[in-house]
Amino acid sequence: MSDQRQGNLSRRDFLQTGAAALGAASLASAAFGAEGKASDPITIGIFTDAHYADAKARGTRHYRDSEAKVGAFVEAMGKAKPDFVIELGDFVDSGPDFATEMGFLKHIEKVYRGLACPRYHVIGNHDLSRFSKKQFMDVAGMTAPHYSFDSGPFHFVVLDANFNKDMSPYGPGMVDWKQTYIPPAQQKWLEAELAGTAKKVLVFVHQRLDDVKDPHGIKNGPEVRKILEASGKVLAVFQGHDHRGNYRRINDIHYLTHRAVVEGAGLANNSFALVTVSAGEDITLQGFGKQKVPAELKSAPRG
Repeated sequence: MSDQRQGNLSRRDFLQTGAAALGAASLASAAFGAEGKASDPITIGIFTDAHYADAKARGTRHYRDSEAKVGAFVEAMGKAKPDFVIELGDFVDSGPDFATEMGFLKHIEKVYRGLACPRYHVIGNHDLSRFSKKQFMDVAGMTAPHYSFDSGPFHFVVLDANFNKDMSPYGPGMVDWKQTYIPPAQQKWLEAELAGTAKKVLVFVHQRLDDVKDPHGIKNGPEVRKILEASGKVLAVFQGHDHRGNYRRINDIHYLTHRAVVEGAGLANNSFALVTVSAGEDITLQGFGKQKVPAELKSAPRG
């Protein structure tokens, strides 16, 4: 692959920077959680809001650059060898028609499939501007819009908040990004998932569960948080949608909103993370590019 230079940072420079971050956690990471055993850790590669489209930049969103940015994530994770990777939604952005946007989706999915490790998706609101959930899932290789899986000593839950106030699913012409809900049926499923595992749990969702007042927030988020808290099993929630990124800790659960890939031109403005979770429940975040590790995490022990 050619060493294409974008902005002030080439692909080779970016990957060298990422490799340095992997070996120097003190420069780009912080640990939070109680002191725990170092055995059986699991590592997860995460990015969000690629918004890929073969389209001109609009404002701070550089749609075409997301191809190279996701490619850089794939290369960095190929070296890091995480247990799995996941993208947190808004994988693709709008095209002038269905066929064109489907081409965008298939193209960026092909880049993402450059990784040999297990790959997962979360559905975002932009993923449904022209597609039904089934159409998106067919390309992404998903079997359901919300689902769960085990990896190592942990249980993972992927939620789908792409529902309108009347609990109808998002779809073409039926998306209001400021009105997003997790319906009662999915909440019951979530309760059963949490009750049915003896493992500690980590949750992935596109929209923010931690702030109902923010326009990026899930409007019935407090109901869902009560389910997470009542289980006593959920360690953290990883989410996207709010391109700025954010961090909050609510009732002993960490909510980390990842910064968007699409923001800013070139690889110098890429953003992704490598998360390591130990069997002792310590969580370490390593930020790449513009993905910052919130200062609060340095002094936020569990319990």
